[in-house]
Amino acid sequence: MIFALINFALAMFMTWLAIFLDSKTGNEGKNPVISLNVFLALACGAMGLTIFAAHGAPARLVVFFAELTLFLFGLYSLYFSVYCVFYPTTEKKFLAQILSIGGAIWCAWAVFFHVTNVTVTNFVGVRVDSVSLFKGNLAVLFPYNWFTFYCMIIVFVMPFFSMLILLLRSENREGRLDHQKSIMNALSLITAWIMFGLVFRATKRVPMFSALILVPYVLAQWILVRSTLVDFLYDFLSIVGFGAKAVLCYIFPALVSGIGFAFFWSRTSSHGVLFYFYLLVLMTGLIAASYQLMKFFNRRSGFRSMQYATLFEEDLSKFDFSDDPENIVRNMQQIFTKNIGMSFMRILVDNGSEEIQSVYDLQGEKRLTISTKGKMFDTLLNQNRRVIFKSSLENGLFYSDARDDVLKFFKDTESEAFIILNEGRHILAVIILGQKAGGNVYNNYDLAVFQKLYSYFFVFGYYMKNIGNESIVGTVNREIRMSEQIIESIQGNMDPIKNKRYDSATMMVHAHNIGGEFIDLIKLSEDRHIFVMGDLSGKGIAASMSMVIVKSVIRTFLQETKDFKLLVEKVNHFIRFNLPRGTFFEGVFALIDFKDDTVYYINCAVPAFFLYNRAYNNVMEIQGEGHVLGFVKDISPYIKVKKVKLNPGDILVACTDGLLDSKSLRGEAFGKDRLQKTIIENTGLSAQTMISTSYNTLLEFLSKELDDDVSVFILKMTK
Repeated sequence: MIFALINFALAMFMTWLAIFLDSKTGNEGKNPVISLNVFLALACGAMGLTIFAAHGAPARLVVFFAELTLFLFGLYSLYFSVYCVFYPTTEKKFLAQILSIGGAIWCAWAVFFHVTNVTVTNFVGVRVDSVSLFKGNLAVLFPYNWFTFYCMIIVFVMPFFSMLILLLRSENREGRLDHQKSIMNALSLITAWIMFGLVFRATKRVPMFSALILVPYVLAQWILVRSTLVDFLYDFLSIVGFGAKAVLCYIFPALVSGIGFAFFWSRTSSHGVLFYFYLLVLMTGLIAASYQLMKFFNRRSGFRSMQYATLFEEDLSKFDFSDDPENIVRNMQQIFTKNIGMSFMRILVDNGSEEIQSVYDLQGEKRLTISTKGKMFDTLLNQNRRVIFKSSLENGLFYSDARDDVLKFFKDTESEAFIILNEGRHILAVIILGQKAGGNVYNNYDLAVFQKLYSYFFVFGYYMKNIGNESIVGTVNREIRMSEQIIESIQGNMDPIKNKRYDSATMMVHAHNIGGEFIDLIKLSEDRHIFVMGDLSGKGIAASMSMVIVKSVIRTFLQETKDFKLLVEKVNHFIRFNLPRGTFFEGVFALIDFKDDTVYYINCAVPAFFLYNRAYNNVMEIQGEGHVLGFVKDISPYIKVKKVKLNPGDILVACTDGLLDSKSLRGEAFGKDRLQKTIIENTGLSAQTMISTSYNTLLEFLSKELDDDVSVFILKMTK
């Protein structure tokens, strides 16, 4: 019965392996290795049923389960052979389909029409009787039966020739990873043959070991799955590391547990509870030691892929955009080279003509110009694939709809990987990367890192597209001139409120040339206006970059989003996943409806949002509780749309913390009370004059230069 349970356990393991592989490849069931797992799982299950049925079930049922086992194992061998012959193609060609169907029919005919009896006992193991292969004199010369012939074909002949074809074809392919995978596939078959021989020899001593004849193929299938998922080239150090991990973390603990089992059994077998207690302590210790050893190895080069994510992110987070554009590109290249070790890096930026063009190339290097109108970029954006590796195409598992176009892009750029930096459907820039050091390939770890750090790449691409243009930035003084450019750009792009019944004004003053604060006014219609005030975390050029990006993104989202709350949710999602980690936004979004004199607003932790009510001659805080954007994935449960009705003479005032928290020489903050008092004392002035008066009052209070950026917005209903 134990042999039946072992086969059932093997069936469960192969089923899990198929599910695991499917989840990893995401190839919608097209990966043939998944089918191989399924066939082998069914074969193991049928073998378990054969042994289980031998304990009292009708003889014909035992024969049927044994025939089913042979048939399923034959299908496994057949599909393995077809897989090897046509590797690395994953989709079945017409010839492959014909061979598969014809082979399956032959397997069914050889098994179900020629097996006569099956015996399962401890003395003979699992013995299959079948019709003689030849009759008459030939039977004397060749005393073989159909079972022997069938096993020889599916175990040796068919897999051998398919493996030979696999290795010969791999020699004509350029991909080193593809060549390595072919060798691993062949190694899986050789491993199965070796294990098959060991099990066969073991049956001479213990006949029932013949019930474990599928175990070698379970091991072979594990190697085949490993081959499918491997995405880096093994070198001598990694092979030694893999072997050391296997010996110290798996083989040695298994030997110790076996010796411990025998030792405790010989001394405590008569005390069942004591035996199991000792065994449990031993196994727990071995598992804990194995786990700690694995952690130790995984931290060291040669035993794992280089874990560079943390250092890479630290370098990117400290990146300085205040240098000349050419130096900025060179510095970014150095960061990539330091952490990844690729042979080259080039930046292709949108040139405004539906093309991307390389910028700041090395002297003598030919400038690349590639159209973005083709099928490739459209398909990749539809699939939300922004990090693409050539090695993924060599696996034959991804990008089937754009495979040829992507391969052409790699050929034209002589690259191994590229990162698309896009804003919606608009491609800002593309980063292309050469081969990694040592000729290795980009793997799943690289993919995870690039996706995690994509926000840093996006900011860099946005800079290169909108600010790092050679013809503009190369002629201006860096930080001061850039700050003037950005501020002028923001103020110039605002849609001022032009309504006869309303007076409005804005002010943005940066304490240190430039920062992350901004105000934007966006006209939706004659009766509606959007007002946004925000403060992006950080200082200097980095904060200004985030500010410019968010301002642009808000306007982009407004073109496709009519829901006011959804707009804020999308901005939160963008900040959370597209700007550098730790970036957050505090401010306010407001929708001004001039038709019914109502302001709808969402507080995103704006420091101050006041309403002066002329009827009561009083200033009230109306912002309530707010939540900053960028900290949580889904902001919708934490934000609410509120509204306030305006009457003639009422005034809305919003400001950032630079106004309220600025401190005098004595360390006293300007505070909300002084601002409220200033509003009440100047209600008869125009909105612009009120802002100027408030700012002058602040400067008099400070008696020194500003320490923080100050942004103020005033909306006054005149009649």
